[in-house]
Amino acid sequence: MPHPPELAEWILGGLLTLDMRETVSGDLLEEYRESRVPAVGEFRADLWYWRQVGGMWLRAYWWLVVSAILLHVVQDVFNTFRAPSGASYLDGLPTIVYAVLSPLGLVGLVGLATAYGSWRAGRWHGGFAAALGVSAIVWLFMAAWRNATFQPFTQVQQANPYWIQAWQSSPSKETFQHWMYWDDFGALIIAGIVLLVASFVFGGIAALVGEAVFPATGLRGRRIISGVLLGLATALLVLIGLFGPRAVPPAEVALWAATGGPPLSFDAPHDGQVIAHMDLMRGLPPDIARIHISEVATGATVWDVKPSPALRVCWNGCWNLPLSAGPNPASFAAGRQTFKATVPKTPTFWLTQGTAYLFEVWDSKGRVQRHSFTL
Repeated sequence: MPHPPELAEWILGGLLTLDMRETVSGDLLEEYRESRVPAVGEFRADLWYWRQVGGMWLRAYWWLVVSAILLHVVQDVFNTFRAPSGASYLDGLPTIVYAVLSPLGLVGLVGLATAYGSWRAGRWHGGFAAALGVSAIVWLFMAAWRNATFQPFTQVQQANPYWIQAWQSSPSKETFQHWMYWDDFGALIIAGIVLLVASFVFGGIAALVGEAVFPATGLRGRRIISGVLLGLATALLVLIGLFGPRAVPPAEVALWAATGGPPLSFDAPHDGQVIAHMDLMRGLPPDIARIHISEVATGATVWDVKPSPALRVCWNGCWNLPLSAGPNPASFAAGRQTFKATVPKTPTFWLTQGTAYLFEVWDSKGRVQRHSFTL
């Protein structure tokens, strides 16, 4: 006796509520066996069955798919089209808005799909089917979007100092377009892995909750518990939006300390001044062996300075280095260290407003962090 594809039946089981599951799945199975297979054959009947399940899935979760696609488009557009200085137009937005418009927002939508799908179907694998479907469709859209926008977006990017600095900082000697192509390809692969892992993680959590809690309750109890879990998931997403970005800098600093060299971040330029922060985990002294500033457009060295002796010390709030338009001291004392400039030979070096610069800092192991800025 012919049987529909098992995966399609499994997805269908996660789409339907308990009171509709046997009726709808039974009607589809009856039409599949008695009408479709005799009329068009098993292969085309399987395709018809997949279309029915896919249509039900889209009717249930289209709003999550559209939200994720719009979120990706907004992220990519604002990441490509930047201010002439290279800064993002999203800088300065409220923390929760910035978090939603970051890649964290897409992961959050996958979590929301899991919670909503579990609540809607009253069983854990409804959430897993929702999350995996959203992830797959969004990833396919990402691939199509990158293919359609690569040429026009690359033309914009190669004229912006942010992307020029990223290209020049890469170890490869490829042309900008070739580098951008492989950068986009790598980002697409990483996005697919992250979405897939997020689907399995959230689906696994839903499975654990479902197996531990749902069997002990009736239909009404399942609905109540699922509703509570959906509310908790929504609240968690809000908390991530509010506090997640605040946890990112310490996490990045810890990662840099272990693998990537000195921590480095910049305040937004204000009144012709910018402050470079090189503090390690909120006040622990960093290991700084060299600081170098160059012009992004020409690569010309503006400032190159090294310490004597090499120590871990705190200075000016533990390494908050102000840089201003106009003259800046070329050599300076930082606690028990003296930083002596090799470039320039004069007592001061000059920074010009409107010029894009590349700031680089090394530790004693030769690891480097880079950041571009414009005063």
